[in-house]
Amino acid sequence: MPVSAVNTFRLRSGVNAEQFERFSADLDRPTCLAFDVVLGFEVYLVEGEGTDVVEIMTVSSWPEWERIRDSSPELKPVVERFDELVEPGSVTTLLTRKSPLPQEI
Repeated sequence: MPVSAVNTFRLRSGVNAEQFERFSADLDRPTCLAFDVVLGFEVYLVEGEGTDVVEIMTVSSWPEWERIRDSSPELKPVVERFDELVEPGSVTTLLTRKSPLPQEI
């Protein structure tokens, strides 16, 4: 069953939403979506205070994604740029699964 990781985080001081959007559109999402295990990747900018970005990445297997995330050289520039843009310690991840519709239970 697919798993969706819901990530929330704040941007570093001095980083604006447009910088993150460019990174997300040009590097992060295309690189991640190139892996077969990644089924979807959506990014939302938050209006308000406390959290700046919500990302929802759906994968076919969380252990497989962790293996790829931690060992693929293609992801090194993604991780480096993410670390430049995102406030350290602000990332929270919730692993979720879609609740079935009544007729699917």
